[in-house]
Amino acid sequence: MSLPNGLEPLTITSLTNRHENFTQPLTSGASFKLNIPTGMPDGRAAYRQSTANCQWLIQHAIDQGLRLRAIGKNWSFTQVGVTNGGMIDTNALTQTFRLRPSSVDPAYGKPADSLFFTQCGNTVHTLEQLLESMGKSIRVSGASNGQTIAGAISTGTHGAAFDLGATQDMVVGMHLVCGPDRHVWLERASNPVTTRAFTEGLGITDVRRSDELFNAALVSFGSFGIIHGLLLDVDNLFWLKSYSQKSVAYTPDLRKAMTSCDFSGIADALRLPPADPTGASGEPYHFQLIVNPHQFDTTGTNPDRGPFVRILYKHTTKPAGLDFSTINKPDFTYGDDTLGLIQTVLDKLRPRMLIPTLVNALYPMALEQTDGYVGTMREFFAPTDIRGRACSSAIGIDARHSPQVLEAIIELNRQTAFPGVMGLRWVKQTPATLGFTRFPITCVLELDGIDSNLTNQFLQRSWARLDQLGIPYTLHWGKINYGLSEPLVRRMYGDARIDAWLSARQQLLDEPTRAVFTNEFMERCGLDKPPVPAGIVA
Repeated sequence: MSLPNGLEPLTITSLTNRHENFTQPLTSGASFKLNIPTGMPDGRAAYRQSTANCQWLIQHAIDQGLRLRAIGKNWSFTQVGVTNGGMIDTNALTQTFRLRPSSVDPAYGKPADSLFFTQCGNTVHTLEQLLESMGKSIRVSGASNGQTIAGAISTGTHGAAFDLGATQDMVVGMHLVCGPDRHVWLERASNPVTTRAFTEGLGITDVRRSDELFNAALVSFGSFGIIHGLLLDVDNLFWLKSYSQKSVAYTPDLRKAMTSCDFSGIADALRLPPADPTGASGEPYHFQLIVNPHQFDTTGTNPDRGPFVRILYKHTTKPAGLDFSTINKPDFTYGDDTLGLIQTVLDKLRPRMLIPTLVNALYPMALEQTDGYVGTMREFFAPTDIRGRACSSAIGIDARHSPQVLEAIIELNRQTAFPGVMGLRWVKQTPATLGFTRFPITCVLELDGIDSNLTNQFLQRSWARLDQLGIPYTLHWGKINYGLSEPLVRRMYGDARIDAWLSARQQLLDEPTRAVFTNEFMERCGLDKPPVPAGIVA
């Protein structure tokens, strides 16, 4: 088979994700790697050829009756982004472009250097390094940045920016290849960003300004076609300063911070700076807790059995503080080789006796003591070196319910021990139609540990407990979320959101292309169907 310039066949018949939670069977001969085409006159010509290569792949899949998914670093814990057909490796697509003033719509209201365009294959960490070298910074990110930018936004990677949002919320433009003879540029009608000079330079003539289409495509886990490029809203370089304590008593003041991100009651405990109208003391940016469920005092009377608390302040000029390069890294992280051994022990020996002992021993070694340290986004949120079988689930809840949910799961842990730790992070509501950070301020409660039968059983009990309590919640698309079904997904997001997402997919992809980008996960969740017409009960 003769392939276009920039396409390479892959001889793979299965794919194991980075966290080793699953192995996905693939159709022999159906997978390809997208490379930057050679011998092109300039970068934009190479970009246009890559678009044509994506279209060739879609036509090939239609002709052969195959399913396809673009893939980056294969980071997800779930099979949300894979299929039993072919995988398209996009990691080599790493071109970036800065914008000229003539490329920016005057309505955008910011200078051209506030925008940065990247192909889909760049990792978040690579973008952080590149932007930092130009005196710029990515606005938000997850805690670990080894994912490609397209993969991170497509599953709703969130971080802990409670006034800014998740990774998809810094995207202001998207180039989507959504058919063998169709590719579109998406922006919000409420936030026009680029001019024709920019899109036509990339070979794009079909420009859609629609809040509904844009918001639906943001978090779509590869089901809207191939995301070829993304336009990011970036900041001038900023610094973060950490205020953290290894244990803060679980008092009403801490619960107030959890429910409303009001830190006044815990300012003394964390030695937070006083408010300064000049901005010299920075402003709170990131809020997180880490909890050892086996040593947690819900009464708040024992300060040594409270959560680890960290708040990062954002500064436009570098503040005084400790050099991040001298930080004492933890002796253990929940991605180490140790996980494989612990998983075997937990599944085969006497787990109820072993779990608290193991977690209590590992927990203090896994805390990164950053109090007083100053660093950039690149320094605070480096890519994780994944080794061993880890498990992570993330539950999105309204921040107002976060103390109740934390206490409920601590009580479940007293009944049957969880082989891991819990983390809580707070994120501003996303406009993405199926972004799981959908509450006004979403508290993301993460249960991180070892991939074992006991872990999976505990997760199921946690989700069931929220149902019993009648607390609305969502589950991270890219983390452990087995048990998702059409009724549950519709209950999490509501019929209006689901049908709006399905309608947008139907508008952007014709029926043969929708078949190419449908996978088994979507079918299980009912996201492969046409929208339900208004007035009809499904």
